[in-house]
Amino acid sequence: MLLDVLWWLGWGWCAAWVALPLLAAPWIGPAAAVVVWALVSPWSALLGMAAVHRLLPRGEAGTFRLPGDRGAVRWALGGWAPGTYLTLFQPLFFASRRFQRLALRAFGADLGTDAWVTSRTIIREPHHVRIGARTLVGEYAHLACSLQPRSGVLLVGRIVIGDDCLVGAHSHLAAAVTIGSRCVLEHGVGIAPRVTIGDGSRIGAGSTIYSGVRIGQGVTIGKNCCIAAGAVIPDGSRIPDFTMLAAAQAPRALRAVP
Repeated sequence: MLLDVLWWLGWGWCAAWVALPLLAAPWIGPAAAVVVWALVSPWSALLGMAAVHRLLPRGEAGTFRLPGDRGAVRWALGGWAPGTYLTLFQPLFFASRRFQRLALRAFGADLGTDAWVTSRTIIREPHHVRIGARTLVGEYAHLACSLQPRSGVLLVGRIVIGDDCLVGAHSHLAAAVTIGSRCVLEHGVGIAPRVTIGDGSRIGAGSTIYSGVRIGQGVTIGKNCCIAAGAVIPDGSRIPDFTMLAAAQAPRALRAVP
């Protein structure tokens, strides 16, 4: 109940900062005030929302109980401001790369030089995200730093993407995923929690990597593959398209792959 009340108070705080530029109407007139509001409201809202985000407790990585666990409460408080702001303003104003970087950094994202997400990339907890230099995260890719693996349990984890990577459109990265440098995830790749991908690896379109998989360096996984939870893929492995690989079968199967 308390979190519900805080949620609605938070929306009131956001609305107040969005409307703030309209206070100029008595001095510049209604028509001019609307123009000023359209131009300035993303900045005024960013100022108010980022400020309160910095004051609220920072969320922490880990596994928590819902709804009353301290870590779960901190997660809810820490994710409210960026989630609200990005829902309202990202679709239009993230067309500007400079504004995009400024907004994400204001909410705690760690962005390398020339890191780029699109206006349709879904990041609601940027304070748990690191995107390396010259890395592109495509349209409708979803970086989900928290999830409920089962009822009453919350998993929160940082997503780290290295330098010079491409995360294709409609891909999904879950909590506690680490991707090395120079990696390519093609269209519609699904990465479950606690997956590690080594430098220089490539995962084909439509493939799914389940929880706890460890992928070595220089690995190529084909299109529409399925790698079962807990599998370990050695450096330099090549996995053909449409492969279904169970964790227990991985070492034997990969020895036979040229």
